[in-house]
Amino acid sequence: MIVFKAAPEPPAKSRCVEESTAKSREIGSALRRARKRSGLFQADICRGLDWGAPKVSRLESGQRDGSTLDIVAYLARAGTAPAEFDRVKRLAELPANGYDLQRHPENMPDLLPTLDFLHSSAKKIKVYEPRRIPSLLQTEQYAEVMLRANRNPKDPLVKDALQARLSRQEVLKGVRSGFDTTFYIDEVALRDPAMRDVLEEQRLQLMMTASIPHCHVHVIPTDSFDEDFQTAFSFFEDYDKNSALTVHTATAMVVLDEVNDMTPYLRKLNELREIALSARESIQRVNRSQPATNRINHDSTNDHHSKR
Repeated sequence: MIVFKAAPEPPAKSRCVEESTAKSREIGSALRRARKRSGLFQADICRGLDWGAPKVSRLESGQRDGSTLDIVAYLARAGTAPAEFDRVKRLAELPANGYDLQRHPENMPDLLPTLDFLHSSAKKIKVYEPRRIPSLLQTEQYAEVMLRANRNPKDPLVKDALQARLSRQEVLKGVRSGFDTTFYIDEVALRDPAMRDVLEEQRLQLMMTASIPHCHVHVIPTDSFDEDFQTAFSFFEDYDKNSALTVHTATAMVVLDEVNDMTPYLRKLNELREIALSARESIQRVNRSQPATNRINHDSTNDHHSKR
């Protein structure tokens, strides 16, 4: 007698990097935030839209499962504020081509909410901004000089961008488990004559930031500076090992998800790691770049850092 058995249920598909993009994860985060602001539970969304719980869960987790229509319906059910509704809808309408191009006012990527999401969800961040101090490490005075360069002194966007930049720096003060940041700074930025009036305070802040265990500051010596590479970029990896990379031009930010697209920049990070000074040597170099009367002996600090 032959007994036929039902085929076993296929194992639940685990979430992996290929199932999501930086865009879908940002949308998922926005949906989750909108729902919680309205005091709703996932079950409320399910009932209101006649959806199953797995669909809501996949949308909120950022998996590639939701159409623009689904996302708009969710936002409406959650009573999302008009400005946020429009922003997330525009994000959902971007083509799924492996990268997202987001435009912004000249030299003001700070105004893009995507940067907030990437920083707040990251476990690891690696940054290189040629010829300048990285935005996450800038003092208010340094940042303001950078933002006001070649702009109308009364431009109201400067204040908004400055506030956004300083607020984003709060991520460095967090105590998230495993959080880690690495910054590569060109030595030429420490001696930029155009920033002379604000560099002393900036150097002091760099030395204080470098004393934080999860902040690794490495200087690229002047004799190793690559004149041909002038593209600012940042690498992000979240707690699920999803990665994304932002590339910056004067008027746009490109968010990359595909490994092949990120490879040249990851290769550049490896090159920077090889030529950069150690954390201790970097702080000594920052200190020596100050006027002699203002030098501070930091040789005893940052011994906990190793070259990243």
